[in-house]
Amino acid sequence: MPWRTRLLDRLTRSAAIAEEMTPAELSRMRGNVPMRRPYTWVLGTPTRDVTSTSRRITARDGYELKVRVHRPDGESGPLPLLVHFHGGGFVIGNIGVYDPWCTAVAARAQVVVVTVAYRMAPEHRAPLAVDDCLDATRWAIEHAAELGARSDSVGVTGDSAGGNLAAAVAQQLRDEGFAGLRHQALVYPAPDLTEREVEALQEADRRFVLLTPDMMRSFRSLYLGDDGDASDPLLSPALGDLTGLPPALVQTAEHDPLRPDGLAYATALEAAGVEVRATTYRGAPHGFITFPGFAPAAHAALDELVVEVTHHLHQESR
Repeated sequence: MPWRTRLLDRLTRSAAIAEEMTPAELSRMRGNVPMRRPYTWVLGTPTRDVTSTSRRITARDGYELKVRVHRPDGESGPLPLLVHFHGGGFVIGNIGVYDPWCTAVAARAQVVVVTVAYRMAPEHRAPLAVDDCLDATRWAIEHAAELGARSDSVGVTGDSAGGNLAAAVAQQLRDEGFAGLRHQALVYPAPDLTEREVEALQEADRRFVLLTPDMMRSFRSLYLGDDGDASDPLLSPALGDLTGLPPALVQTAEHDPLRPDGLAYATALEAAGVEVRATTYRGAPHGFITFPGFAPAAHAALDELVVEVTHHLHQESR
């Protein structure tokens, strides 16, 4: 087994069903990955000339949420604001793993990126993750001047479970009448959590097993618990009103059981009159943007996202 594959397996021990893991095992999987070799050979390294600062903010229930702010150096004026939500099935993941991706987007798109350490299941069930992400987004907008950002040019982005959260936050901000939301970048999102038969991976896809239908069902069960209503658009934004949403980029991966859901959401957005760019990355597995040393498609996907974010957020107030 090549060293990159061995290391990737070590980084993604989520091949076990999350429901069968103990709280201690889940907690270890949420731990930060050190930004040093050999991990950086797969994850990449944070971009230089970006200042990254961790902050604590207060959620609606008084809980202190951690956010991480990435701002390009050398820019004196306010920059557009991009709020990011990490993936991990609402159960695992942490914001530190995304430092290479977030700093690259911040530097190349010249935006302030705020990424959110929302609370995860099973300790914290739905819809708390959405509430945390919405609270953090409101905080970032209200404190935009302090962050050196623009409150009139805001985007949301996330991958996998984070794509679900970004789509839900976009709908909530629209419903609140917030006029500054300009773009949503959804990376292999999971916009529909209703219980359905998920097509198994084809044999050709099995060398890229980073997410399986069984894992999806496990994450869904832990997140929703006994009381979560998957038909609620807050939890399944694909079932919500899609009219009046900002332009969207939807990126999907060829070897990913979530690909049909992402493409269906892109089609539904377009049918609702939303400007959409949808791209499927051939040969890519689920999770590929966080493993640029393993998945060459990560570089092309980053290029595309930077172009889209730059185009939609660097505009004068409308």
